[in-house]
Amino acid sequence: MTIEIRPATAPDAAAIADLHQRSWRSAYRGLLPDAYLDGPAAAELAARWGRAFTKDEPRRVILVAMAPDGIAGFVAAWPNTSRMALIDNLHVAPGQRGGGLGRRLMGRAAAELRRQGFEAAFLEVIEGNHGARGFYRRLGGVEGELFVEPIGGHPTPVFPVVWDNLAALEAACAP
Repeated sequence: MTIEIRPATAPDAAAIADLHQRSWRSAYRGLLPDAYLDGPAAAELAARWGRAFTKDEPRRVILVAMAPDGIAGFVAAWPNTSRMALIDNLHVAPGQRGGGLGRRLMGRAAAELRRQGFEAAFLEVIEGNHGARGFYRRLGGVEGELFVEPIGGHPTPVFPVVWDNLAALEAACAP
């Protein structure tokens, strides 16, 4: 199956929110409360992605992986400082995980962030999300100190994961 990675646009917002919700329900079951995942998370994510494209943020990066049947994954990054970006989201459709799509999305995001002048990036990963933590380590990410972040109003232990060199992240994502 051919998957094209392209910049996301405002008409993609609803499909991104839908994939985001499906990904959370699959990856975070048991890590976030079921009542949250099966309830208010959907509306919160729909509102969040509906607003994301209305903000004038020239240095943001939102990429979607388009499969013939719709969005198979996405990555989103925002400026944190002049040299550091926050990779706020990387989600791959549950049926597409493990096939290299997450690596492709991270590589494209790293290249675009570098093009925009960023040197480094970080993200936050839930402590119990062992698959994602291993994936980020394989890409050269370094975990920092565990802290608690409210996700959907629920205190959630997370690790920051840092890449001090986006060129190295891009290289780690090469096929």
